[in-house]
Amino acid sequence: MKRKLTTNSRLVNELFANYISTFSAFCELINNSIQAKSKNVWIELDYTNPDEIHPLIIKSINIKDDGIGVHISDIENKLLHIGTANKDGGKGIGRFSAFQIGKEIEIETIGYSNESGNFSKAKIPLKFDSFGKNINVSEVEIKTEEEILKGKNHDTFYKVSINDLYDSQVTDHEPKKKIIDKFLIENIEDAIFERYPLKIFNYEINFFINDIKINPRNFVVGKPVKKVSNFTDTKGKNHKVLFDYIQIRDYDKRKVFLTTQNAGLNTISKSLEYDASWLSPKTGGWFIYITSPTISADLYRNIDLDDLDDDWKAYRSLIKNRLNEFFKERNKEFDNFTEKLKGDEYYPYKEKSSSKSKIVLFDKLAYLVEDKYHILNEANKLREIIYPLIDRTISNGELDKILNEILKLNKKMTTKFSDLMQKTDLENIIEFSDRVVSKIEDIEFLEKIVYSEISKYVKERKELHKFLEKMLWVFGEEFNNSTKLLSDKSLRKNLIELRNDCLKYKPNKTKDNVNTEIGKSVKSITDLFIYQERVLDYKKREVLIVELKAPKVKISPKEIEQVMKYARQIGQMDSVSDNVKFKILLVSSVINKDAEYQINGNQNKNENPYLFFKSEDANVEVWIMKWCELIENVKRKLQYMSSILETKDIDVQEKVQRDFDNIEIGKISSRLKKVSI
Repeated sequence: MKRKLTTNSRLVNELFANYISTFSAFCELINNSIQAKSKNVWIELDYTNPDEIHPLIIKSINIKDDGIGVHISDIENKLLHIGTANKDGGKGIGRFSAFQIGKEIEIETIGYSNESGNFSKAKIPLKFDSFGKNINVSEVEIKTEEEILKGKNHDTFYKVSINDLYDSQVTDHEPKKKIIDKFLIENIEDAIFERYPLKIFNYEINFFINDIKINPRNFVVGKPVKKVSNFTDTKGKNHKVLFDYIQIRDYDKRKVFLTTQNAGLNTISKSLEYDASWLSPKTGGWFIYITSPTISADLYRNIDLDDLDDDWKAYRSLIKNRLNEFFKERNKEFDNFTEKLKGDEYYPYKEKSSSKSKIVLFDKLAYLVEDKYHILNEANKLREIIYPLIDRTISNGELDKILNEILKLNKKMTTKFSDLMQKTDLENIIEFSDRVVSKIEDIEFLEKIVYSEISKYVKERKELHKFLEKMLWVFGEEFNNSTKLLSDKSLRKNLIELRNDCLKYKPNKTKDNVNTEIGKSVKSITDLFIYQERVLDYKKREVLIVELKAPKVKISPKEIEQVMKYARQIGQMDSVSDNVKFKILLVSSVINKDAEYQINGNQNKNENPYLFFKSEDANVEVWIMKWCELIENVKRKLQYMSSILETKDIDVQEKVQRDFDNIEIGKISSRLKKVSI
């Protein structure tokens, strides 16, 4: 049968890619299933085999429910009219959210009609490409398969199959159509539970993912806790606010979900993260869902305005106060312990002053030790050894990072930790681990500001030379903690003058040394120059010279010619002793093809992949490299050392605050901060 869509003339692109992510679009299909009074929802994801070469991680996605379905007599009104509800109280365009995930959709359904007293089955194929950008939607003709079923023994259902998912050619320009990590096989179950915890916990609806049922016992500890509060907005109107607290297994954060009513269904509008320094390390992970039937969703749109919106400011304050009350009540055991700990004769901070963060961290680690070994409660004399040991092994670093690592220890690792505490070389082990983690963090930080996320961190990128002065180990371990500013003022002056003479050159497109694939804000970043000195022995020293090309500059044969001229003139300086070696590094994000050809020809003669030139007397070397190659090489070297250390994705502004506090600092994040949903 041939049918046509009808619409109220809203734009197709607005309708079909209107959600914050592909997972949010997918949840709209689940919401439709819930509105259709389904008891079961089956989700099938066809993942690409790791051994298979395929441009997509997921080939197709299907969602099927056992709800009321749609009878063929209702197809026009409930399925093909854009802008009205497909289920009672629905949004009206939710069923088309699948087009944000893939280009081809097939709807298959069995429905029952009370008027005609029969069952029907229908298949409706929809293709995104058939709509075009300017075409009138009502002109699109759809060929459906429809039939009246005989008999009364039929189960109603509604199924949406999504095929031809968008590849990188589309998602690079339309990122909202990208399959996000919540769809991955290791994440999908958690993501579904996070969206519909109460419905899953109360067995209102059963979810099956690739035929495996989601079991609430795999997620929830105990029973959810319900609390009610009141909120008065700036207009004097009172609102009832409902708090649902759910303790989560194998999770160590507290996520807060602000929900709104959408067609009779609570949907997550915004997500926050709650934390406090006084929390017990045994607090565990919680999901907190906050709902108010009368508060408008417009309030959550002003969440980014922070203190500029009075209603949101007051509402946020209410949320924080209620969360503080809830977790303070559950914190009594830890509070009682810390009070007793501070009065103990072996408590290390009775007379010795220390930072507040270090004291808080010590109290939490001592609490974890107490929970397992009861050394304070049983007045065990080991406190005289263990408390000073804990004090020595913690630093004034990031509190939450260290705590999270301790909290993640399983039984096997806890035993290892216990054994290590009896060994004399524990401090060396901790010091080594700290160096490895610090270097991994350094390299991730460097990668973001020079390569992967440069447009987000223009200010930090302009200060790159200052960061690198503290991170010169990336150019070789020999520069770790052994390099200082050039002491010879005359030599320093000569190097700068030669650099201004040899390396100043304005790039142009005709020479193919302009990188056009960068944002406007990045173009303001200029070339940077570093020179440092390393003492080799009582006679010899090495001068490291690093020329950092701006993101807009490609290395071309012209840049190679410049750096070679610079190297020759340094080698010909009469004022420089033969005991001084020079290592010149030319670094850029991009190298053009002609330069690569020239570099490859030279480097094939050398074991070092970056060494381009070495003078006959071995006193002058020129190294040429791309940031991505340098970073990847360093990562490989660190990999074997960090194989058992779990490190987190580095936040650029957070690291600048902590490790480069004399350089421009960004904002400090709040205790109740916005996170992605």
